[in-house]
Amino acid sequence: MEASQVTPDFVHGAIAPVFSSFNEDGSFNEAGQRNFLDFLLERGGVSAFFVRSGMGQMYTFSYEDVQAMAHTACGHLQGKAPILVGTSGVWDRNRQRRPDPAVFTRQAVELSAFAEQAGSTAVVHTIPEAIAPKDGQTVADVVLEYFDTVSRAVTCPIFIYQPPGTAEEYQVTVDLVQALADMPRLAGIKASTNDAQYIHDIAWAVHDRPFAVISGAETAFLAGLASGTKAVIGQGSTVNPQILAAIQDRFEVGDLQGAREAQWATNYLVEESSAGEKVFEAWYTERPAPKILVSPFSRLRPNSIVYQLMRLIASRCSSLARRKAGGKSSWTSAYSGMVMKGRWPYTS
Repeated sequence: MEASQVTPDFVHGAIAPVFSSFNEDGSFNEAGQRNFLDFLLERGGVSAFFVRSGMGQMYTFSYEDVQAMAHTACGHLQGKAPILVGTSGVWDRNRQRRPDPAVFTRQAVELSAFAEQAGSTAVVHTIPEAIAPKDGQTVADVVLEYFDTVSRAVTCPIFIYQPPGTAEEYQVTVDLVQALADMPRLAGIKASTNDAQYIHDIAWAVHDRPFAVISGAETAFLAGLASGTKAVIGQGSTVNPQILAAIQDRFEVGDLQGAREAQWATNYLVEESSAGEKVFEAWYTERPAPKILVSPFSRLRPNSIVYQLMRLIASRCSSLARRKAGGKSSWTSAYSGMVMKGRWPYTS
């Protein structure tokens, strides 16, 4: 581990897994992506932006798509906010059709270097499930070899992403995360699980190292903070980042009751709007002029199912806010308010 290595300041609160903007034909929409990044910047509450994320359909990206996303996002956010770019090699996650390991690793190296040169604050790599162990190798050997190679390609921080559905044999263990934490430039891991014991053990294993464990399940963020996690990346980090930031802010000043209320509001939103991130994605990318229309979705109308679902979500959030005394549900009312107070294109 490099003596000067420290956890970056932006690893705190809500790191947004940015949705990707595509044209109707499936091609990458650069103008639309800039529009969405502006939207998130205007709303605030996000500590950093993670593009080519899981929520951003990372497994559908071509090599050229990754370059276009890195160029667009880094250029647009330069000097405005930290930007993390997913730079793993190209793979559709079909485990029956893995890519050539050498090609996959070479792409990861090249894309990481490209993103850093474009201005990325950090790069993100999924656990390399695309690479099967060779004879005599363990999965841990594969993971360590891969990240050793990537770490030699850049000078910026590298984050590891263990996405939902990661095969059990590829999931990091206490021993593996300690070995990864000792590598130069490896700055942390996002583990997408609500298994409190797993998160606790991983976080404890690296608690004396400048290596951040990031919660990947917003419904368990408070439990993660108690175990030593440093931030959260989840759908709510894009949809309702202020609520997630409130959990951590209140926890860090010793207001456990306030942190629990914010966590409850988060969980309520997740349970009552299981498709909320898809609805929200359609909403903010379909905003009328002067904003650019960006989305493969049809333009929403008041009689559409998606519109009615968003109205239902907003109504339930508003009802919840009214039930809570003393204005303590400001994080919940803020979420409903963005829909109900003139931000929705078809409120009249």
